[in-house]
Amino acid sequence: MSGIWDVLVIDDETVVRDAVRLILGSEGWSVAQAGDADAALAHEALANCRLIFCDMMLPGQSGLDLVREMRLRRPDVPIVLITGYATAENASRAIDAGATAFLAKPFDDTELLNHARPVLERTDAGGREGRP
Repeated sequence: MSGIWDVLVIDDETVVRDAVRLILGSEGWSVAQAGDADAALAHEALANCRLIFCDMMLPGQSGLDLVREMRLRRPDVPIVLITGYATAENASRAIDAGATAFLAKPFDDTELLNHARPVLERTDAGGREGRP
């Protein structure tokens, strides 16, 4: 699928990417996937998605560094950093790097949707404002 994407999920675990795609896809949103920082930075979805979920621990480049780099390209896109190492220190580091929110793994459908719905429904209501 190419073109306009609602969400970009970046995680080296296929099961996590697929779970996010299935949950958000069932709500009618299109989900692009990347398994590492290089793939995320090269993916066309980075230019136009409305929400990013990014794992904190990625091969090659940390999720924190990736968030900083994505912020340079997309200063206003909401970025939710996800991690299996949910500590107060990591949450603080995520926000300092430019993440909008922090989501601990494992998460369930409700927790994921609680992060996605406010962003995606707001832009759906506005005719997908800010979209090319």
